[in-house]
Amino acid sequence: MQQKYFEQHQHSDIDELADIIGELLQNPITIEDLDHRLIAYSSHGDSTDQARWSTIMGRRVPEKVLTRLWKDGVFQQLFSQKDPVHIPEKTEIGLGKRVAIAIRRGNDILGYIWAQEVNRPLTSEDDEILRQAAKEAVPRLLQRQGKRKAEQDRQKEFLWELLLGGHGEEPKLQQKAISLHMEVIPPLLVCTIEVLEDKGEQVHQLLYPLLMRDKIYSLTDGSQLILLMQHPKGKAVTEDALVSFSEQFLEDSMSKLTDKFGKGKVYIGCGRPVRSLTEGRQSYQEALQMNVVKRLFPHETERILRFQQLGIYRFLPQMKNWNKEQAYKNDHLAKLLYYDQENQTNLTETLEVFLDHVGKVNRTAAHLHIHINTLSYRLKRIEEIMKIDLDDPNQRYSLYIDLKVMKLE
Repeated sequence: MQQKYFEQHQHSDIDELADIIGELLQNPITIEDLDHRLIAYSSHGDSTDQARWSTIMGRRVPEKVLTRLWKDGVFQQLFSQKDPVHIPEKTEIGLGKRVAIAIRRGNDILGYIWAQEVNRPLTSEDDEILRQAAKEAVPRLLQRQGKRKAEQDRQKEFLWELLLGGHGEEPKLQQKAISLHMEVIPPLLVCTIEVLEDKGEQVHQLLYPLLMRDKIYSLTDGSQLILLMQHPKGKAVTEDALVSFSEQFLEDSMSKLTDKFGKGKVYIGCGRPVRSLTEGRQSYQEALQMNVVKRLFPHETERILRFQQLGIYRFLPQMKNWNKEQAYKNDHLAKLLYYDQENQTNLTETLEVFLDHVGKVNRTAAHLHIHINTLSYRLKRIEEIMKIDLDDPNQRYSLYIDLKVMKLE
């Protein structure tokens, strides 16, 4: 029969629990919440390493330690398995040998228990002690989590204030962020991530390790995950540095989301960087506009992540409205569409691909999987039907825009 190590300690508080675990394992113990803030620690004598000492003094795990553990995949292991994770020594960040386990309630992670392996090696029996300790810690962390959730709700309300705008002046917003224990340091930019037929909460869970690694504030709104991006180095960075950091994060995110949901089902868009909290609304609105355009033109905008890269596509919805107001249609294009319909041809598609590839016949032929002579014949036939000159840049630009606007109807 398996021994129950904590049966006599049902009424111990979280600090007492840390000491009990420490006595059983004969090694120093720390207990952290999900955000790596220190909750409790056992008495340690002279056997504390630099990483643990810094955690106790700063009441939070040092950033250099967190960054290295993320990089080495330690947290990914803690997220994916219920058993303790054995961590080798990492002297360059002051971290001795460790064994860690996530404190779970169902699929939700509430925090972590860390055992410093310094007085004696930890065995498979000790792993069982840690498994039982993690279960014992659940009700104690849930009690603390109630207060934490109230603060998180206030933080979410503040983030919505920044995104929707019109709720205060810069100094007041900065002071409110400080009062909520939030570091919101311009330059900032807002990104949205949306997966077809999925919910923002599920996307958040999948990307949680990356969000924690890069300390990114996030909100969910229906199917969207909204990110407030800021550079880890703070206000000393340039807007270009923030953009580069954001693009790297989004590339990492896209890789994980594509593996999970498949190619072509993920829409990501970012607004422009802003230099104050009061301008957060502008970046958010641009990210939302990108989301709309990327849904309408998924193929054309597949490689576009930033609002600045949208080019002509950001004007197309407005152009559609102008065309409707003026009862405008491109008569040349109407002739080609009619010809295709009557003759079961795809010359309109050929024209669009040709314009997409900026008139480069080799790339167009390769995309359509046809010989270049076949393409030349088709282009000549298109000119005859439409009575246009494809070498005329004005006509080409007009056709390109009208073809794209046509997709909005």
